[in-house]
Amino acid sequence: MTCVVGLIDNGKVYIGADSAASAGENIEIRTNRKVFRNGVYVIGFTGSYRVGQLMQYTALAKPTGKDVLQHLVLNVVDKLKELSGKDIDELLIGHGGRLFKISSDYSVAEFASHAAVGSGARYALGRLHGALGNPDGRILAALEAAEANCTGVRPPFHIEMA
Repeated sequence: MTCVVGLIDNGKVYIGADSAASAGENIEIRTNRKVFRNGVYVIGFTGSYRVGQLMQYTALAKPTGKDVLQHLVLNVVDKLKELSGKDIDELLIGHGGRLFKISSDYSVAEFASHAAVGSGARYALGRLHGALGNPDGRILAALEAAEANCTGVRPPFHIEMA
């Protein structure tokens, strides 16, 4: 249970996430974040904190001469498979003013303006649709909408930019 929100604004990618970790009916509020910078990327994850931590602390190759989408498909997804050793949930990755989602089947999708993943995604997407204002405020409002409507989304909310 979680919510991760990505937004492109003026050539920059912003990703925000909540702090909840849940197992069944139990919920923990953690200080380790679901959104972080890793080199040239900003990444927000759902699912396993272990996989997220490995993504945070393992160096990821920078795109060189390839399109970012091609690089994610051919290099980053393979690294993610290696790190996870199992199925993954979803994650958002931002780089170079572009926003991508890696799904549980390891497919990579690109979004033109915004995206959200996790149990609170539909509430966040509804709040983002047509929203105006600064990017941090829009992401915060989307995460608050998810919290208001989804039991597995909890503050504090954290936002990173690439």
